[in-house]
Amino acid sequence: MLQIAFSPVYRLRLPEGHRFPMLKYELIYEQLLYEGTCTEANFFAPEPVDDRWVVGVHTPDYVQALKTGTVDPKMMRRIGFPLTPELIEREWIITQGTIDGTRIAQTDGVAMNVAGEPIMHSRTGEKAFACSTMWAWQLITCLKRVRPGKSW
Repeated sequence: MLQIAFSPVYRLRLPEGHRFPMLKYELIYEQLLYEGTCTEANFFAPEPVDDRWVVGVHTPDYVQALKTGTVDPKMMRRIGFPLTPELIEREWIITQGTIDGTRIAQTDGVAMNVAGEPIMHSRTGEKAFACSTMWAWQLITCLKRVRPGKSW
């Protein structure tokens, strides 16, 4: 049976008029149920990821700044989302959904995550890493830990 990661925290409440369409995550979930493509049994709610996974793709200082709300305001403007405890919870849960999906897909052949990837961007010096790049590194890190010794 297809397993799909979803949590209500995927839809982050943003300031009125924000350009990012957060509602889409909730709508995907609702549409899959409405049209009968999926049932509630297809969905699982991930827990927040352990920090060790996040530190595997971000610097410890960046992770600490995120969790303590001390990211430079210029950085947060580049990221484009207000730094709130809800944002961090969302990102950690989405990341665990990707990890859980990876593990499920190893046995079931496929799994999904409604959110797909966290939205937090990271910068190291002048190099910026977009969401999909960080997601790919999270996935590779996960695969290396789940299947050590295999070349990815």
